[in-house]
Amino acid sequence: MKKMVLKIFQREIERQCKFAIIAIEQIKAGLKNNNSDIIWYAIQNFLIAVGNISKIFWPPNPKYQKRGEELRKSLGIRDDSPIKPRNFRNHFEHFDERLENWATSSKRHNFVDSNIGPSNMIVGIDPEDFLRNFDPTSWTLTFRGDKYELKPLIEVIYDLYPRVLAEANKPWKE
Repeated sequence: MKKMVLKIFQREIERQCKFAIIAIEQIKAGLKNNNSDIIWYAIQNFLIAVGNISKIFWPPNPKYQKRGEELRKSLGIRDDSPIKPRNFRNHFEHFDERLENWATSSKRHNFVDSNIGPSNMIVGIDPEDFLRNFDPTSWTLTFRGDKYELKPLIEVIYDLYPRVLAEANKPWKE
């Protein structure tokens, strides 16, 4: 890949890291002010920003795999990075499909969504009936029993941001 193109992709990763960090700060502010709308807004934006980074590093289209490899190498991103999985971004982006699936597969049709607190704070609900749940004590998202630890991902984003900022702003020559 040409150096100029590499720098452009690095700048986009820098931008998405910045968006993810803004979202993290919004989650904290929403928790402090007990504002669930801000918390869910920020979680969704965080997942979108991290999903965008993931797609740049691990392109879904096989034709762009080499680009992803070069970018990961240029920024020291390992293939087992917590940035890679996009299933939680997909849960939020394809919520309509997930809701249809819940409607046809739930045994008892209890419905808990956009809950903030430990998932065990409500008793008698099957894990599959909790759609979006955020536990602020552990910073864990759950979706129908699927868990996603945000803390390791947040650490990676805070580590990546200064590195990509430095790389993206280095002068380049072909």
